[in-house]
Amino acid sequence: MSRFKEALASDKFLITAAVPSPKGTNLDPFHKGLEALSGLVDAVNLSEARSARIHMGSPAACVIAGNAGLEPIYTLSCRDRNRLAACSELLGVHALGIRNVLCVTGDYFNYGDTPDAKPVYDLDSVQAIEMVRELAAGRDAGGNDLDGAAAFCVGCVANPQADPPEPHLLKLEKKLSAGAEFIQTLDIYDMDAASPFFEKMKGRNIKVLAGVRLVTAREVGLWEKGKLPGNDIPEGIRAEIKGLDDEAEMLQKAGSRMAEMIRQIKNAGLCGGVHLTLDGHEERLRGILEEAGVR
Repeated sequence: MSRFKEALASDKFLITAAVPSPKGTNLDPFHKGLEALSGLVDAVNLSEARSARIHMGSPAACVIAGNAGLEPIYTLSCRDRNRLAACSELLGVHALGIRNVLCVTGDYFNYGDTPDAKPVYDLDSVQAIEMVRELAAGRDAGGNDLDGAAAFCVGCVANPQADPPEPHLLKLEKKLSAGAEFIQTLDIYDMDAASPFFEKMKGRNIKVLAGVRLVTAREVGLWEKGKLPGNDIPEGIRAEIKGLDDEAEMLQKAGSRMAEMIRQIKNAGLCGGVHLTLDGHEERLRGILEEAGVR
């Protein structure tokens, strides 16, 4: 059993963080980001070409994170692999000691830096979860027997601000029925809009981790160019960020906003934890958690 799966079964308010993999072979910033998260988070997500931008692949990044003492969550993107490649890679990451996987559809290429790439989508995220469960039962994606099963703690993604919510909730139910064991949500900005989702999830035997992003000028710039997938950054936040010329002040305000969101989520008992995105500012996490009254 993975350490993260054990944490999911506890009453602890969990914290996971998405860590950007290196865009190249210089690993120094990646190592520094991992070091900054050490002892503060329950697991780290290593994405697979998040926002359809080329970065180091999730398996290698997971191994590096694991060697740094962190609990890695491998990302399986349906955008990039057919079931043959996906199943083979899952067997490989299991052999490397990785025991957590997040199944995602994958951001489409219009968000990224390689627009000529071609998508695969042989599986959707529900079918990917089912495939992971079949591996645990000792069968591969073709229904063939394996010489040794591969068991993972498998998670999925949800959007508490989906509009309309009904189709999204219907697909989420399919993910849960397929065997998802935890949910990490997209970044939330509107607590009133997101609260009904969290209320629906209460009483379910699954941990939900609410997505919270450190919004800086970089995120605002990407959003304005249509290059930031996920929920819209509210106009008020964008205006505040754009009105600040001093980077230190901007980061301080962004950190306080993140801390306040974490505090609200925890104090309201909305869900079992938070999933944080700091994208290159991991060194600020300790202060943010202290300000939020967490850890």
